[in-house]
Amino acid sequence: MQRLRSLASQSCPGDEDRQDLTGLASLSIDDAGTIEVDDALALEPRAAGGWRLWVHVADPTALLSLTNPLTLEACRRGCSTYLSHGATPMFPESLALEVFSLRPGQRCRALSFWMDVDDAGRALGEGWSPSWVQLSTAVTYDDVDDLLSMAPPEEDNLLELHRVTRQLNQARRSAGALCLEQPEARFRPMANGQIALDVLEPTPARQLVAECMVLAGQIAGRYGQHHGLPLPYRGQVASNLPSSQELAALSPGAVRNGALKACLQRSSTGARPQPHFALGAPVYVQVTSPIRRFTDVLAHLQLRAHHRQEAVLAEPDLQHWLDQALAGAQEAGQRAKQDRIYWLHSWLQQERGPWTGCFVRWLRESEGLGLVWCEDTALELACHCPPRSRPDDPLTISLLEVNPERGLPRLKAQGA
Repeated sequence: MQRLRSLASQSCPGDEDRQDLTGLASLSIDDAGTIEVDDALALEPRAAGGWRLWVHVADPTALLSLTNPLTLEACRRGCSTYLSHGATPMFPESLALEVFSLRPGQRCRALSFWMDVDDAGRALGEGWSPSWVQLSTAVTYDDVDDLLSMAPPEEDNLLELHRVTRQLNQARRSAGALCLEQPEARFRPMANGQIALDVLEPTPARQLVAECMVLAGQIAGRYGQHHGLPLPYRGQVASNLPSSQELAALSPGAVRNGALKACLQRSSTGARPQPHFALGAPVYVQVTSPIRRFTDVLAHLQLRAHHRQEAVLAEPDLQHWLDQALAGAQEAGQRAKQDRIYWLHSWLQQERGPWTGCFVRWLRESEGLGLVWCEDTALELACHCPPRSRPDDPLTISLLEVNPERGLPRLKAQGA
């Protein structure tokens, strides 16, 4: 690790080809307390009119190779694991937080993905380049939401970035993207032994950043497809969805989303291009979290090698690495899921209920088990529901039994 820290301040292979973008006003937008800064954004006016939208992504692969022991361990882990009481990073914390992250006021290595758009949001061109970037500032989602709501004249660039990303989102929706935003509950154990529940809203700032991340993944995917480059392509097969009339009869948000999610197939990752149904993307590669996700590391290694006209991993070799990384990520995902279930059950035990909600859909109708959405807490709870319950039916949920150490609680929903 000491050697990598020393290498970060020295010239590395490929640095001579990096585009100098340190003059852009680039900013990172993250949750308060975020320690790994993978990405940043910038918006540059074009001389011919319109804008160039930049998505900068930290480039740890400038200091790593596939034979590096840190790379091998990161592959085994698959991704960083985020639990209620803390995180287990994919890379050592001293590297993830410092050498690998984008840091305000410092010249950092990145891969920068760009798209040119006209004033109506129509795409004019796109590409990517290894780069040098320097963040002007690091802000939180709350900061950006406040600025967007107040719309001060000095934040014209941010307001324009918001407008451009909304146009991009609308284009994806027109192409079939589902965009299933809804509030999310997060549990936070406190020092006094109590459990706090925070509701994370899909605010304009979060939607802005999410759209930019999808954009970078589409640009990388189209580049790989055009050049016949094996990459970790993320895809999802098409599904038969409820009719527009059926969806219109459901309340927007969790209930309507539940009807859609019930129809969707699992997404998958493979070395060949594939469409992603829910994203409305003909091709897509996750590239924006190389400090937290090993598939993104593989994408960066392939992109950088191809850009430098060096040997890239052939499809079978890339698939071999993908299989290992995805196995590690699945294990990490299971740990995170179990952690969330434990703290959900602990919170239910603490609060005791009752809670008000509405019926979403049946999980196992023959057993009377359905999914209920509680808007105030942003929780989707599996409950024993009245027979013939229909989506949007108001329900009151009672806790019959719960033991966080032993597993599933018993929840009963009755007509409100």
